[in-house]
Amino acid sequence: MGSGSVLGYAVAPFQGKQTGEVALSRQLLGHLKANDIVLGDAIFENYFLIALLQLGDIDAVFEKNGARHVDFRQCSQKLGKKDGLIRLEKPPRPDWMDREYYDHWVPDELMIRVVKNKKRVIVTTLLDDDKYPRSEIISLYLARWHIELDLRSIKCLMKMDILRCKTPEMVRKEITVHLLVYNLIRALMAQAATELKKQAREMSFKAAQEAMQELHVPLLQADISSLPKLVRQMIKIVSEHIVGNRPGRSEPRAVLIFSSYT
Repeated sequence: MGSGSVLGYAVAPFQGKQTGEVALSRQLLGHLKANDIVLGDAIFENYFLIALLQLGDIDAVFEKNGARHVDFRQCSQKLGKKDGLIRLEKPPRPDWMDREYYDHWVPDELMIRVVKNKKRVIVTTLLDDDKYPRSEIISLYLARWHIELDLRSIKCLMKMDILRCKTPEMVRKEITVHLLVYNLIRALMAQAATELKKQAREMSFKAAQEAMQELHVPLLQADISSLPKLVRQMIKIVSEHIVGNRPGRSEPRAVLIFSSYT
């Protein structure tokens, strides 16, 4: 979240069972450690993923799934206006889950916290309202939009929206190389931010990408002694492009309406 770098990724077939976002997310849990916080949209808000995270002492902040009904008047414990704890009961075992795991590792109930702002209800396992005020949970969830912008940078600015290789093996290599370069750009942005004593998010991804593209041939041809000078040149270019602070930025998706005439 701080730098926008990719810590891990999962690849699956184009279609079929266990190829959705939630199924793939379970493959990435090994990258997490105790006391981490997983931030995600409503598709990830389900009982079994939250229970799995809790087994590793990992917390969650998700938007409420549309299928879940929340009545703040019936909270198990009221923490404030539009803030309370509710108890969830264990749902039936899904087809993909092993019976032994379901019986022995999935708890019979979960206590979660629900908070609401003007537009959405947020579900979290950060239950202590003194340690985690409602306003900070809402601010954290709103920062999730950075994830969408990062995906846009990967797919559009890095032209990864269309994969060009023809075999599964080469497609996997193509994805890996794209993400390697993406992380190099993020590392350059972080280095520039450190020198300017700013946040990595305040650096322009496009400026960093263009700096690396402009100097990639000299970098490949340079000897070790001249590399620091070239890196300093890239950092200088990046540091000249600061992104403005835009809290609460709204970028609604465009809706296109088509009409046909006979």
